[in-house]
Amino acid sequence: MEETWPYHVTVFTSPESRARRITTSQTPHTFEDAAELARKARLVARIRTVFIILLCLATAAYGLMLVLPRLNPYSQQGLPRLSASLHEIETIPMRQKIIGYERTAFGASWDNSPGTSCDTRDVVMAGQTPSAPNCDAQGSELFDPYSQELISTDAIEVDHIFPLSAAWDHGAYQWDDATRQQFANDPLNLVATSRELNQSKSDSLPEEWLPPHPRATCWYSERVAAVAAAYRLSLSENSVQVMKKQCQFGNLLR
Repeated sequence: MEETWPYHVTVFTSPESRARRITTSQTPHTFEDAAELARKARLVARIRTVFIILLCLATAAYGLMLVLPRLNPYSQQGLPRLSASLHEIETIPMRQKIIGYERTAFGASWDNSPGTSCDTRDVVMAGQTPSAPNCDAQGSELFDPYSQELISTDAIEVDHIFPLSAAWDHGAYQWDDATRQQFANDPLNLVATSRELNQSKSDSLPEEWLPPHPRATCWYSERVAAVAAAYRLSLSENSVQVMKKQCQFGNLLR
C-alpha cells in the first residue's frame, strides 16, 4: 500500500499578507482541512483589522476630547494675553523657599469694600454669582472657573490664584505691609472655588497644579501671569513652560 504524506500548506489571509507559520499539528491532511484553516486565518485577520480600527477610533476620540476644549478656552474680558504678561515677568530657574513667611504678613482679615457692607470675599463671590445684582445679595450657587461648574456657595473658599506663600518666595518678602495687604485683597488674584479644589491647589503654581477642566487651564495661566506682571513677581522656568503649553491651542483661533 502506498504511504500517504500530509499536505504542506502555506496560508495567506489576503493577497498582500505575509505567510503565517503553522505548527506540525496544524498541518492539514486534506484539501478540505486546508480550506478550513484558510477560512479561520481570514477570520482572525478580519478580527485583528477591526480591533486596530476600533483602537484608532478610540484614540482619536480621546485626543479630540482633550484638544477641543483647549480650542475654545474659557476667557475673561480685559485679561491680558499670556504672551503680553510674560514679557514683563522675570523668569528664574526654580522657586527658592524664603524663610519667614507668615499668613498675617498679608493682613489678618479681608478688607471692607468702600460704600458697602461687604468685604473682599463677598465682592469676589458676587462677581461669580449669576443671580446676584451686588455683593449684598448673594445667591445659592456661583460659577467656579476651575471646574467650569455651578457650585453651592455653602462649600466654597476664596483662593489666591498666585498663593501668598508662593508670592513671598517670588518677591513679596521684600514688600511693605501695605503692598502685601493690597495683594491679598486684589480681585485680580482672587477666585471663589470649591473647598476641595482650593485645598488640592494649596500654595502651588502652574508647574505643580492646573485646574481640572481643560477649558480653564489657559485662563488660569493668564491670571497667574497677569498677577505676576502687576506685582513684579518672578516665575520659575517650569511654570512658564507649563503656562505656554496651556495656551498654545487656544491662541490659534484668537
